[in-house]
Formats: sequence, C-alpha cells, structure tokens
Amino acid sequence: MYRNYSLIILAGGKGRRLGQEKAWVKIEGQTLLERAISRLGSLVNQIIVVSAPGQKLPLGTSGGLEIVEDIYPGKGPLVGIYSGLKACRGEGGFVTACDMPFVNPEFVRYLISLSPGYDVVIPVYGELLEPLHAFYSTGCINTIASLLEEGNYKIDRLLQKVRVRYVGESEITRFDAEHKSFFNINTLEDLEKAGRMASIPYEPLLITKTEIA
Repeated sequence: MYRNYSLIILAGGKGRRLGQEKAWVKIEGQTLLERAISRLGSLVNQIIVVSAPGQKLPLGTSGGLEIVEDIYPGKGPLVGIYSGLKACRGEGGFVTACDMPFVNPEFVRYLISLSPGYDVVIPVYGELLEPLHAFYSTGCINTIASLLEEGNYKIDRLLQKVRVRYVGESEITRFDAEHKSFFNINTLEDLEKAGRMASIPYEPLLITKTEIA
C-alpha cells in the first residue's frame, strides 16, 4: 500500500454511444466502477470517485469512498483530475477513467513508485499519451487552477508547465505487452470486445433504480 497516495476514479462519463452511464456497465459481474476499485483500491489509502453533479452511482461502491463532484462540470477530464486532487489527503493520486476495465495493478504500482520528484507520471507509446492512466501530484493543483481560470482545459498544457516523467513503451511492455491497460469502452462494440478479452460472454446490463445518495 502507498500510504500517502490516493486512487482517483473519473466516473462521470455519460456513455451516450453506449446508451447508459459508464459507471453502471458490467463486466464479469461487476460494474466498471466496482472493477476499478477492486483492482486498484488496495494500492492506496484513499479512494476518490469524481462524479458529475447529481450523478447516481452503483450500490455497493460507497463504503470507504469519498465521492466528489466535478467543480466545473462538462469541461473535460482536466477538471475531473483537479476535482480529485483537491480531495487528496496525501501527495497525489493515480487517475483512471472508470471505463478502462483492464488496468494492471502491478503497472500502476510501478507508475506510483516513479512519482517522487515528479508532478506527473504518464505512459506514452508511439505518439499516444495516456493522461487518464497516470499519476498526478497535489503539486499540480495551483497550475491546473490557473489553466482553468484562463479557460484552458487541455491536459497537454498542464504537461508543458510541470515536471513530467514519461513512461515509454519498453517499460509498459514489461507489465502489459498488449497494452490492455489503456483499452477503454465507448461503444457497444467495445463492450463486446471487452467481454471477449475477459474470456466471458458479453453481459448486457439491466439497470435497476437501486442507487446511492
């Protein structure tokens, strides 16, 4: 366990192409939100879920969690990162989107281990950055606040202003040769593929109205 670090899960995805909010989607009998918590929660001492204002989350995810709302809703993931970091009790947090069902705990542990001396630790392969599978220190808070005040919601602008450790493809491959960690679910086709990747049939979700406050 990294006792000075948090897990920040961005759960506000509307899932318009899926026809349902992403936090409620199920794989292997778990919602995506529950899956992220079960895979990564033991690495840290604080779990923060960033939701859209008024968003209902799946029952069973409330114990031991801190649920915060986007400070500036609808403005993109940089706001979600900022909202999560503001709630951190320690030095920073690993940020993941809840629609990434194959996050690798050992790879995440490695990313966190690289964080001393850096504000951001982020995987990169080819020309692709993975800002929603990255570590951010609380030292980013003031810089993000300035960007948001300027109306700049681009994560790449943050990366230009802080100390960044880029984690290259050779490092990624040591933990995740197929880059499954970065697979995310946006469409029904993606959901079906995720089911195959998890070696189970696709399980359609029947949403109930059982919710947490």
